[in-house]
Amino acid sequence: AWTDSQKGLVLSVFFAGYLATQVIGGFLSNRFGGRNVFLLAVLFWSIFTVLTPSAAYISVSALIVARVMLGVGEGAAFPSAYNLIHRWMPVRERSRSVGGLSAAASIGTVATLLTAGLIIERFGWPSVFYLFGSMGFVWVAIWFWKIPAMPSKEEDEWDAGHDAARPPVPWKLLLTHPTIIAIYVASICVGSISFTLASWLPSYFVDTFGLSLTEAGLYSILPWLAGAVSIMLGGAYSDKRIDAGVKRVTVRKLVTVTGLSLIIASCVALVFAPAVAVAVAIICVLFAGQGIAVVGYAPTAAELLPEHGDIFYGIAAACGSVGAFFIVSATGVLVETTGSYDGLFLGLAGLCVLTAAFYLTFGKAEALTNIGQDNS
Repeated sequence: AWTDSQKGLVLSVFFAGYLATQVIGGFLSNRFGGRNVFLLAVLFWSIFTVLTPSAAYISVSALIVARVMLGVGEGAAFPSAYNLIHRWMPVRERSRSVGGLSAAASIGTVATLLTAGLIIERFGWPSVFYLFGSMGFVWVAIWFWKIPAMPSKEEDEWDAGHDAARPPVPWKLLLTHPTIIAIYVASICVGSISFTLASWLPSYFVDTFGLSLTEAGLYSILPWLAGAVSIMLGGAYSDKRIDAGVKRVTVRKLVTVTGLSLIIASCVALVFAPAVAVAVAIICVLFAGQGIAVVGYAPTAAELLPEHGDIFYGIAAACGSVGAFFIVSATGVLVETTGSYDGLFLGLAGLCVLTAAFYLTFGKAEALTNIGQDNS
C-alpha cells in the first residue's frame, strides 16, 4: 500500500550505494585486479539480497539501508568487469566484450521477468530475494575456483605494450577535459534511461494498461531481449568497421548517435501509444537504441586513457547513477502528481537530444596526449 512517491524513494536509494563504489571499484580494480574486486562485489550484494525481506519486515528505514548496501555491492561490478576486459581481451574484440557484458545483464533481466511474477504469486515475494541471492553464493564459489587472480604475461593486454610503471592518475583530464566530460554526459543520459526503465517499466504497464504483475513482467521481456540483441550486433558492427580501417571516432560517434536517435523517436512515440501491443513494440526500439548507444561510447574509456580506463569507466558509471537517482525518484512524484508517464518520456527525449549534440561536438576515440602536463 505504498504511494508512488514512497516506491520511488525505495527504488532510488539503491543508487546512493551504487554511486559510492563505482568510483572506488575502479580504483581497487586498477590496484588489485578486477577478478578479486568482482568476487567481493557479488558476495556482498548476494548477502544483502537475502537480507532484504527481513529488513522490509523490520521497517521502511531498515529496507532503505538494505537497498543502499545492495547498491554498494553492485556498484563495483561494472568497473571491475571493465578492468578484466581491458586487461584480458584483445583490442579488436573489446566492443563485442563490452556488448556481451551489457547483453548478459539484459538476459538476466529477461530471466527475472519470466520467473519473478510466477514465483511471487506461488511462494510469496520474499522467495525471489532468497532464491536470487543464494545463486550469487554459488557463482562466487565457481568464480574463485576457476578464474585466476591475474592474467598470464602472455594474456595481459596492458602489460603487452607497457614496460614502464603506470603513470599517475590524470585527475585534471578526468575532471575538466571536454572529451571526457562528453563520456560522462552520455553515461548520465543512457544510465538514467536504463535504470529508470528497469525500475518503472512493469509499473508503467500496470498503471497505464491495467495489466497484472505477472502480465507486466511478461510484456517487459521483449524490450530486454531487443536490447540484448542490439548490444551484440552493435558491438560486432563497431569492431568490424574499425578492423576495416574506419576511424574509431567516426564509428563511435555514428553508433552512439544512432542509438540516441532511436531513443528520442521512441520516447516521443510512447506518448501517443494507443494500446499495450504498440507500446511494447515502441519500447523494444527504445531498448535497442539504448543498447546501441552503450557500445558506441563505453569502449572509449580505455581508448582515451589506456592506463586508467577502469578508473575512468567507474567515474562515468557513477555519473549515470547520479542521474538515475534523481530521475527514478522524480518519476514517482511525477506519476503521482500527473497520473501519467508522458512527462517522463518527453523529458528523456530532451535529455538525449542534448547528449547527442554534446557528444558529436566533443567526442573522440584516440588516446589523449600530454597526460603528464595535464596531470595534477
